[in-house]
Amino acid sequence: MMGVLIFLTTNSTKTYHPISETQSDWKNLKVLPQNISKDSLMFLMKTFNASLGVDCNHCHASQKDNPQKLDFPSDAKMTKEIARGMLMMTNDINSKYFLPHRPDPKPKNLVAVYCVTCHRGNTNPEEYLQDVSKMIPRLMPTKEKNEK
Repeated sequence: MMGVLIFLTTNSTKTYHPISETQSDWKNLKVLPQNISKDSLMFLMKTFNASLGVDCNHCHASQKDNPQKLDFPSDAKMTKEIARGMLMMTNDINSKYFLPHRPDPKPKNLVAVYCVTCHRGNTNPEEYLQDVSKMIPRLMPTKEKNEK
C-alpha cells in the first residue's frame, strides 16, 4: 500500500496538462494553474486524498442549497487554505532544493518532496514527526559537542 501511495504521489505534481493557454473552466484556482486539465486536477486531488487519508469534504464545503453535493470553488473551509499553503511550501522546497539538481538529484535517494513524504496517510503528521527534534542532535551534533 505504501508503495502505491509513493508511486501516486511522486507522479502527482510533475506535469500539468493544459486544456489550452487561454481557456479555463475552473473557478477559484489560486495555486494550481488555471489551464490544468480535468484529468490532471482529478489525479492531483485523488493523490491528496490518499496522502492525507481524507475524502474531498475534508477541504471542500457542502453546497448551501444541496448539502449532499460539494461546492468546489468555495473557500468556506480553512483546510482548503491550509492545503494551498502546503502546496506552495512543497513547490518551494522542490524548486529550491531538488529541481536545480536534476537529472542528478541530491540526495540521490529522494527526487522531491510530496504530501505523503510527511503526512503518510494522516491529516496532521505531528505524531509521526514528533520525535524528529530528538533525532536531529544525534544526526547533526552541534560544534560545541564535537569540541568537548
